Amino acid sequence: MDFSETLKQLREQYLINDVDFKNELIKLECIDIVKQANPDYFVTLTFANAVNEFHAVKTLSVCIHHINKQVFGRRSKNKMIIFPFIERDASGEFHFHLAIKNPTAKKIFDFEKIIKKKWRSMHGHGFATFKKDKWFQTINTKVELDNVANYIVKQTYGNNNPLVVECLNY
Repeated sequence: MDFSETLKQLREQYLINDVDFKNELIKLECIDIVKQANPDYFVTLTFANAVNEFHAVKTLSVCIHHINKQVFGRRSKNKMIIFPFIERDASGEFHFHLAIKNPTAKKIFDFEKIIKKKWRSMHGHGFATFKKDKWFQTINTKVELDNVANYIVKQTYGNNNPLVVECLNY
């Protein structure tokens, strides 16, 4: 998708400055990447206590590593296709939104249960989202995919790009 022409039109129409222009470009590129991957699940993971960004990212990275081992086996080089986005809530606490492609492991498993178990086993994990039905959602339609892709990039502004690049190469 060529965003440059669309953004140029927006820029001219709304007189967007260079910073806002770049932020919109980052948002649109992230949305496009997520849509192209066509994830099957939208997952929200929170922390029980306040953690700094470094600890939050490290915890997620270790958790993803353990989920991979559970799903694919200890010695497998296979990895999940996952797009992790970090966000701050109204009180300034970190949490994650993940867009995950259904793993193509050979064995049958309950992916929701695995994620929940592994996240709970992490130091500083959260319980809050597990009490809600919406912490783990299946993406079934194009409309749902569009909504998820737009939602997870909502905090892209200034020099804040919420895509957690460190967790893409777990």
